[in-house]
Amino acid sequence: MIEPKPIVLDKRAKRNKEIAIRVNEYELAEIKKRNRENTVASWLRGLALGVTPVKPVDPELVRQLGRIGSNLNQLTKHVNTEKQVDAEVLNEIKAIRAQLHVLIETSIEYSKVAARDCDDC
Repeated sequence: MIEPKPIVLDKRAKRNKEIAIRVNEYELAEIKKRNRENTVASWLRGLALGVTPVKPVDPELVRQLGRIGSNLNQLTKHVNTEKQVDAEVLNEIKAIRAQLHVLIETSIEYSKVAARDCDDC
């Protein structure tokens, strides 16, 4: 009796197997709306293989967080050099804390709006 060739599983192997699914117009529209990848196939493949979709981040939020981080680094350097915290440094820390609260609230609101627009993406 002839032994069947063993199947070699390789993540990088050429994709030559096809899976077909049928959807209605509504489902197709929802799939296209939720797709964040270049192609629906790559997006569905990622979902099926357990890749966690990443939601887009507001670029302005990232820039502002970078500025705040830079300010904190400057304050930390000043405190470490002077070995004391003066009133000006405390005021700057309070201002940074207030900026962070505003950014957090803005981010939460942005996420809520994005979630409403996305409908379970």
